[in-house]
Amino acid sequence: MKYTGRIFGSLGLFLLHSVYIFYYFFRDGEVEPLDLYSYPLLIWIGYWGGKQFDKVRFYSEKDELTGIYNRRFVMNTYEKITSIAERTNSKLYVLVIDCDNFKAINDTYGHHNGDMVLIKISETLVDSTRKSDIVARWGGDEFLVIGLCNEEADLQTILQRLEEHLKNLAYQINLPIKASIGSAIYPNHSKDLFELIKIADDKMYNSKETKSTLKITKLQSQ
Repeated sequence: MKYTGRIFGSLGLFLLHSVYIFYYFFRDGEVEPLDLYSYPLLIWIGYWGGKQFDKVRFYSEKDELTGIYNRRFVMNTYEKITSIAERTNSKLYVLVIDCDNFKAINDTYGHHNGDMVLIKISETLVDSTRKSDIVARWGGDEFLVIGLCNEEADLQTILQRLEEHLKNLAYQINLPIKASIGSAIYPNHSKDLFELIKIADDKMYNSKETKSTLKITKLQSQ
């Protein structure tokens, strides 16, 4: 959570009260002791008010459970990041990541562990991407990663890294986490955010079905 509101709230009331004191000092030639003693209280009031602003700002952009960006933030900043992509002659990739067996984890290990899985997946995605990339919870157990790339080869490298880190996560927390990833590229596939997400989503479900088919084939061969 940023401190913008708290800084401006405290500083604003401090400066406002200082102007008030200087005005009466130059007018009357003296300052009331109570005016000086009220500084700490006013600064605290400014800090408290700023903190409420920071909270509202934070929860308007961030997912409450995981602390990563939410759907609203992605929709509000999409136009900005596409303009950066066009200005730098780059491509924009959109990844959809879904926890394949999230319902089974919830049913078997409880909702507390289900929430923990979502938090750990979020942390893994943030740690596996660049600071300039956007990692967001799109809804439920579905996540988005949006970032800039120059070539499709760059995207493949990113996908491989994410898949490897998500696989390692299952061993780290000792829960059978399985995730699928789908991708789309701006402007190659589309320029519309929701179309890009749908394309990536379709690829993600194809990947999920492929894994299920391979698993069934493997079991039958045994």
